[in-house]
Amino acid sequence: MNISKEKMPEKVRRRLDLFAMFYPLERKYERRWAKTFHSSFETISEKFRELSDEKHYRQEEANNHLILWRDTEDSSVECMFYFIKDITNFADSYQVFRYIEKYKAFLAYAVVHQKKDGEGVYDIFRFSKFSFLEHCNRVRIPVKK
Repeated sequence: MNISKEKMPEKVRRRLDLFAMFYPLERKYERRWAKTFHSSFETISEKFRELSDEKHYRQEEANNHLILWRDTEDSSVECMFYFIKDITNFADSYQVFRYIEKYKAFLAYAVVHQKKDGEGVYDIFRFSKFSFLEHCNRVRIPVKK
């Protein structure tokens, strides 16, 4: 069964768009995301707020490392973004699953700062009912020579 995007319900199209946020990415967008992730949470939040407005979601910052995008119709959490600064802290890493359960997020992303691989290296993981741990992409700030 192959349904064209035009025939899909709007909510399904919007969700497919969320699934494609970080993959595939052209090199210039990989670098832009890396620079964004390497900035303050306020800067990250502002970038995501601009995107949420473009995509017609209502953004909430639940704390200094969690962003929620809610459907404007029913307030369900369509997408959640969780930023893990210290991957060696198990409690911080485990928290992403608690937030997915708490907010009943349809889709979630965890952005992990991979300091062991170099400053400015970030892995992006995707979580959904289809796969509760999927490596989505790796972005890095260009190395200055």
